[in-house]
Amino acid sequence: MKLIKTGIAGLDELLTGGIPPKIILLVGLPGSGNEVFAQQVASSRAKETPVTYFTINTTPDTIREDMAAYNWDITALEKSGNWKFKTLTGHKSLTQTILEEMKQNRTVIIDSISELLLVNKLEELIELLTQMSKQNTKCEQYHLLLMTTKMQDQLVETAIQHFAEGIIVFNTNWTKDPMQRDIIIKKMRGIFISERRIPYKISKRGFVIETATRIT
Repeated sequence: MKLIKTGIAGLDELLTGGIPPKIILLVGLPGSGNEVFAQQVASSRAKETPVTYFTINTTPDTIREDMAAYNWDITALEKSGNWKFKTLTGHKSLTQTILEEMKQNRTVIIDSISELLLVNKLEELIELLTQMSKQNTKCEQYHLLLMTTKMQDQLVETAIQHFAEGIIVFNTNWTKDPMQRDIIIKKMRGIFISERRIPYKISKRGFVIETATRIT
């Protein structure tokens, strides 16, 4: 199975080459860094493969401003067609809309599954994940789905995680001084990932893996 580099220094080495072409759930509380991770990885990926960034309630201008804070200028990528925004509205052709982008061999980012769950039934989201997995056997890209933990019922959250092919959990310990952050690769179908906490920080450069000596 081919692995695709994230573009984040240090992380690809720890992941033995990158992340696999799977439907990957990025789980974290607000401010945990999962959005920063998704935008950083997507902007790196868009230099090689077209990316479609789906939003629900957040405007493209807000995403552009957030990315500009880390000097991720996507203006040229948008002009070339390697980056485009699409807004998902309600129930209308949810699965079809996303699969159409995948069929064009585009990497898909969905920001966020939690917001979709406010207007869609769990069964519809499970169907989406199932169809995305089937479609991805043909195009073999990774696709990133953001989910805000504790925003939905625990049973719903568990069900979504069950149907995702990969799960990266973003942990933040707000009580520590200095604040501690780490990611855990909870699940990644198709490759072996050893259980470990990978410390990271959010800097002006975005998502940064901290020194390997702290990895447990």
